[in-house]
Amino acid sequence: MKRSLAVMSVGLALRLVILSFILAFVFASSGDRANDFQRCLEQCQTRKCAANSIGTADFSIFLRLARWTCTDDCKYHCMHMVTDFAVESGVPIQQYYGKWPFWRMLGMQEPASVIFSLVNLILHVWGRGEIQVAISTYHPMKRYYLTWSLISINAWIWSVVFHTRG
Repeated sequence: MKRSLAVMSVGLALRLVILSFILAFVFASSGDRANDFQRCLEQCQTRKCAANSIGTADFSIFLRLARWTCTDDCKYHCMHMVTDFAVESGVPIQQYYGKWPFWRMLGMQEPASVIFSLVNLILHVWGRGEIQVAISTYHPMKRYYLTWSLISINAWIWSVVFHTRG
């Protein structure tokens, strides 16, 4: 018994050591660590954000609704400036904050994903209504289906939020 506990402890310790080595490489994407991106971000924040205490006065209504900040806007513009230079130079495009550089539209960072998530949300709301009407109150699984539909609706709402801001 004691031997099996010791083996399990060594196995757990080995997994934790391996996990800590892996985590060292996960902290940031290569793009947001790049010097040219960091320089651009610092200059933008100094020039644009420090001058305007609110930082969003010149934003469109869509950017304000999506709650973009001045710093977020600087990150977005610097990401695209560095990416444009990479395309012109033939250098591989990098990821920034774990994502590829997408163009935002109407304040949405990933508009196609937002649309697909909204469609899924609408279909889950519709499906919940169908379950309430079509399945008898006495059916043993009805509560499970309705609970699961609420969980799914919640997930699709947060998917829309996530893909709006990226």
